[in-house]
Amino acid sequence: MSDRSLNLVDDVKEPRLLTSRSVETVSGLTAGFITTLISHPLDFFKLRLQLDTTTKSQVESFRAIKNKLLEDSRINGTLKQSQLVRNLYRGVGPNLLGSTTAWGLYFSFYREYKNMVFSMYVGGSGDADRSLSSSQYLLCAFAAGWTTSFFTNPIWVIKTRMISTSRTTPGAYMSIVDGFRQIYRHEGVFGFYRGLSPALLSVSQGALQFSIYDTVKSHILTTSSHMSAAQYLCASAVSKMVSTMVFYPLQVVRSRLQINRGRYGLISAATEVFVREGFFGFYKGLFANLIRVVPATCVTFTVYENMKWALRDIYI
Repeated sequence: MSDRSLNLVDDVKEPRLLTSRSVETVSGLTAGFITTLISHPLDFFKLRLQLDTTTKSQVESFRAIKNKLLEDSRINGTLKQSQLVRNLYRGVGPNLLGSTTAWGLYFSFYREYKNMVFSMYVGGSGDADRSLSSSQYLLCAFAAGWTTSFFTNPIWVIKTRMISTSRTTPGAYMSIVDGFRQIYRHEGVFGFYRGLSPALLSVSQGALQFSIYDTVKSHILTTSSHMSAAQYLCASAVSKMVSTMVFYPLQVVRSRLQINRGRYGLISAATEVFVREGFFGFYKGLFANLIRVVPATCVTFTVYENMKWALRDIYI
């Protein structure tokens, strides 16, 4: 066999089992599942605080929610730990489905949009994780966020309504399937998209978060071939905390819209919060949310990055 033939044989590469987009999707799904399972009880308190309109005091709201939770967890006057855990994890089904799907879709679309922008505006040799500008990262994050919000909003409506009610509340959803069935029967297709407008506006939060995260990551990777666990945690925590505090009011308005089954718009919902609860009404549940999202985001990004590298080592 000639040298040319040998070279042609050597040049044949084994087919890839996973594409870069598949790696992003699997990594995002895994990270979203683990993070949601750990942090759901704090999500429970955050949503209940966001939806409470009985008092302006967050301390009083928290006390009332805690007492209601304990009351619902008593059987024949005795507090049952198993029932308490079950109540704390009410709505975990749609939360797991929504978060896992959202993270998987987001990372997948984000990777796709980054590759698209890189090929259109940068080109040549290089890596989309190292070569884009902050504004380009921001554009990709917006596009990925809008796409993901449209696909996952129905799940978030069901999750919010399940967490806002106890199992004994008349008309409460017993499962994800029951939630889909009831919404479609009583509200039609548009019922699944309640709160979509603030959700689309809230993409600014995710876009800001990922822009900060990727900018920090890109800066570190200019002087190092990889990031340490501490650097991942720091970049994740800072990006999430800043973005959450800036856009948190939209989360409150979205939650109010999702539990409302009548005609209720973004402006009227925001006006009602301000009139009845004042400026700080837009920040109900912020502390519980920060306690939840900052460590949760650190877990998400750490799992995501490690899963991504593990899959690349094995399959690509």
